[in-house]
Amino acid sequence: MKRVDFYFDFISPYSYLAASQIEAFSKANGIQFEWIPVNLPKLIKLSGNRPPGMIKNKALYSLRDLKRWAAYLHLPFKMIRPGTFDSRPAMRICAALKGEDRAVFCLGVFDVLWSGVVNPAEEGWLDQVFKLKNFPEMWMGQCRESLDDNTEMALKTGAFGVPTFILHNRGRSELFFGVDHMEFLARACRQD
Repeated sequence: MKRVDFYFDFISPYSYLAASQIEAFSKANGIQFEWIPVNLPKLIKLSGNRPPGMIKNKALYSLRDLKRWAAYLHLPFKMIRPGTFDSRPAMRICAALKGEDRAVFCLGVFDVLWSGVVNPAEEGWLDQVFKLKNFPEMWMGQCRESLDDNTEMALKTGAFGVPTFILHNRGRSELFFGVDHMEFLARACRQD
């Protein structure tokens, strides 16, 4: 079975949009996804990229684009002002979880953050996520110290932001960036 590495960070609204499509994408294309959390601010810095919020016209465009994508995908969406919360505590828990637990946790966190149910600028936002999604308390205690290894691995694959997808097929890898390139990823998955 072909495998796709999905690099993401909870602070990325485009990662939220992409994550919402993974289950259906996986079934439609016979693909196994590996959810790999990264530290997006560090990845951006290491790759020499600049966040969209740092470029006025790009920030304005991105907000309109995100709203269009959310409407197109029939997803609730409430913009979180860039730089207002630290995703690393949730990302570290995610990194410690394995397989289906990781996917369930990630989808739950993305859902309550980007739908506006939980305000990540408030203290205790992660506790709220755990209560709302009824996640096992033992998950809260699982934590990897650092996302550095994943972030370095993403950089080595050519990633410069998220969502980034790496398709592994017959000994070669191919990078796809952004929710808007998932159709190209699907085409590549269907090729022999």
